[in-house]
Amino acid sequence: MEEKQTIVAIGAGTISKRVYPDGRIERCDNVKDVALYIEKIDEMIERKKELYFGDLKSSL
Repeated sequence: MEEKQTIVAIGAGTISKRVYPDGRIERCDNVKDVALYIEKIDEMIERKKELYFGDLKSSL
């Protein structure tokens, strides 16, 4: 299966994926344990922000 589009995944055990125009792919996984996911939700949110918007910070 070819990986062609960006995926935003939310929840324990999920993996988000960003596909850049040059074909490069970056992934960001969440912890699998639900209790640990809830405990670290702020960290999970920050990692997603960095994955999807990190390059915008440098251009502002």
